[in-house]
Amino acid sequence: MEDKKIKTEKITLEQLLSDLRKEKKWSYLDISEELRKLGSKIDEIQIKKWEYGLIYPDLDTIYKLSEIYLVSSKDFITAKNNSYKKHETLIKWFCYLTGLTLKIGYIFFYFMLTTFLIGALLFFISKAY
Repeated sequence: MEDKKIKTEKITLEQLLSDLRKEKKWSYLDISEELRKLGSKIDEIQIKKWEYGLIYPDLDTIYKLSEIYLVSSKDFITAKNNSYKKHETLIKWFCYLTGLTLKIGYIFFYFMLTTFLIGALLFFISKAY
C-alpha cells in the first residue's frame, strides 16, 4: 500500500491527527485499539490530548500512527514540528476542558481579549474625565 500524500507545510500535528481520525470516522477508542494491535498501550485520553496539542506522541508511536493511517512518518514529524511553533497552551487547555474545538476556542479567546481591552480603554477614559 502506498502512503497518502499530505501537504504538511503549515498543518499542525493536532489538526492532522484530528482530520485523519474524522476521515476514517473513528473514535478515540478505535485508534487506541488499533495502536494496541501494534503493541502500544495508549488510552483514549492521551489521543484526545494529542489532538488538542497538550502532549505529543513519541517517535515510536508516530511510526505506528503512520502505519495505521497510511501516511508518511515524515508528514507526521513535519506536522509535529509545526505544532511546536505555536504556544497557545492556555487556549488548548481551555478547549480540552470544555470540549470545544480549537477553532472555536481561538475565536472565543480573541473575542474575550478584545472585549477586555475595550472595557479597559473605556474605564480609563471615564476616569480621565
